[in-house]
Amino acid sequence: MSDKILRPTVIALGYFDSVHRGHQKVIETARKYANEHGYDLIVFTFKGNLKAMLNADGDKMVYLPKEREEIYKKLGADGVYFAPVDFNFLSLGKTAFLNKLNKKYDIKCYVSGFDYKFGKFGKADVNDLKEYAAAHSQTVITVDTVTVDGEKVSTTLIKKKLLSGEIEKANALLGRKFSVTGVVMHDRKVGSGMGFPTVNLQLDKEKFRVKEGVYTGSVEYDGKDYPAIINYGTRPTFDLANKVIEAHLVGYNGSLYDKKITVKFSRYIRDIKKFSSADALVEQLQKDLQTLKESQND
Repeated sequence: MSDKILRPTVIALGYFDSVHRGHQKVIETARKYANEHGYDLIVFTFKGNLKAMLNADGDKMVYLPKEREEIYKKLGADGVYFAPVDFNFLSLGKTAFLNKLNKKYDIKCYVSGFDYKFGKFGKADVNDLKEYAAAHSQTVITVDTVTVDGEKVSTTLIKKKLLSGEIEKANALLGRKFSVTGVVMHDRKVGSGMGFPTVNLQLDKEKFRVKEGVYTGSVEYDGKDYPAIINYGTRPTFDLANKVIEAHLVGYNGSLYDKKITVKFSRYIRDIKKFSSADALVEQLQKDLQTLKESQND
């Protein structure tokens, strides 16, 4: 049996954990080169939580692997190489790592950030990559730092903004609205009884949390976005301590139970509070709905 013929490939190298504007620049640069030469574009990343593995600190991911894969595809990736986050893979030396990639793909060009590190203990850098590429008649393209309002775009900075409720700043750094994708869970249907039906998502344990509170935003379902009021956190009016994402969609009628949706956060509008009654909560939700309508006119 003949060996499988590999397609000529451009590979974007990185962790790309939040796929922020800096990561996007790397992937878009790779996409442009691939288009110009008729090559495929593969995004290299890690399947699991690399930072938590390396630091053993319980770090959460801004986007889970499935969420990231969808974003990569929207940016033009033809495929994604999800490397395992395990001792064997992370112990590969620089040459062994690159050899492994080249057995899987016919690599013509590598694209990475200028400060990309790889190989065992992350000791190899772009100079090592260029040396390897030169010996294999391959090209290396590096991408400079991206800044927004004078600050270097980084996942660490994005997490700080998400935790402090500065969702608009986080979104500017991400280049898209921070979102959570999941399957709508069955809940108590109390919202429907109050005239504010909601869809609820349970957050994955590895998913990074935004600041608890109420947000304006939208919910994407079946390719369409619906404006929404979003609550993340507890529901103290009903003495519910478990933290969920609860969203009221405007303009959608029907059940979304067990359906896949994406909740997108636009603006933090208020803290969560315990209301004296369901009627008092409804009164506040009417105000939140007005805030949402006004934000759409901005």
